[in-house]
Amino acid sequence: MSGKKFRFSLQKVLEVHEHEASRTRQSLMEAREELKQKQEQLEQARERLADRQGMVEEETVQHPADLRRAGALREDARQAVGEAQAAVEEAQKRVREARSRFQKARKEQRILEKLREQEKGEFDREQKKAEVEFFDEQAVSRHARNDDSSLMGGI
Repeated sequence: MSGKKFRFSLQKVLEVHEHEASRTRQSLMEAREELKQKQEQLEQARERLADRQGMVEEETVQHPADLRRAGALREDARQAVGEAQAAVEEAQKRVREARSRFQKARKEQRILEKLREQEKGEFDREQKKAEVEFFDEQAVSRHARNDDSSLMGGI
């Protein structure tokens, strides 16, 4: 019964991996939030394009200058939709990359946690074995003392 406490040999490495997993989780959450914002911007750009297209259809009297202006507005709206779509795709890519980094960090952390559990289990088994041996030795010692005292009492 040594009373020795368990100490994981790779505790510092585990802590580094826990920190990395936490950091990559935060990066993933930020990438998801950015994606959400880009998707909202894309939806707004699509709504503006639909509005611009509707404006031309609603006008009954159309002057050439009005038609050019409406065409320019539609083209600007189309371009904004294209840019917003590209931004969404880029944000989706960042989410995929962040997710991949997070999954890798969590996998490494889980491996170390499993190793820690195995070491702890081995430590507990050794402690239990040492405890049994200690009590066995105590019992043998007590039995030997009792035998010696009974022999001494007969003299």
